[in-house]
Amino acid sequence: MCEMPRALSIAMFAVALLVEPAFATVTVPTEFREVVADSIIIVRGHVTDVRAVADRDRGVETIGTIAVDETLKGPASDFVSIRLPGGTIGRYRWVMVGVPTLRTGDQGIFFLKQDAATFWRPVGLGMGIYRILAAPVTGLPVVDPPVALDVTAKPGVVTRGDPARRLLAVPDFESLVRVVVASQSSPGRQAGR
Repeated sequence: MCEMPRALSIAMFAVALLVEPAFATVTVPTEFREVVADSIIIVRGHVTDVRAVADRDRGVETIGTIAVDETLKGPASDFVSIRLPGGTIGRYRWVMVGVPTLRTGDQGIFFLKQDAATFWRPVGLGMGIYRILAAPVTGLPVVDPPVALDVTAKPGVVTRGDPARRLLAVPDFESLVRVVVASQSSPGRQAGR
């Protein structure tokens, strides 16, 4: 007698699992000029410290300390601390889709803005961090190209792994950032705002 209600419970649970709606996360790339414009500071640097903190209002966040090697926009000091949602405290890990992870020793170019509490955060989360990697053949420092219309991408759909988009050498990427910053701060641009 006891087996029938148990079998019915299992069957109902299985049906409930089948009718649960599926969810997906879609990331729409932001045009590079917008990322640059939204950034208060842009720095190239390396991560010297990473730690997670629990905050009553924000939940768990990761704080990464960046030693600044080069400032490309805005006033930056020798070190900048950035905050990202999520992190690991003890045996518990909090994850948010689209948030990059930081590890000590990582190198990158960081596009940062301040939130309402004046914490530095990457513009567009993952879109505000360009990791510096070693090129496969030469070992030279490179970054994945940004989505910059008519520079690194054509209008239309952005495709992951598009062979037309090639890795950029860090000096070329920094030059692109400086050109975009200069074009946004030109007198004609300011008058048009």
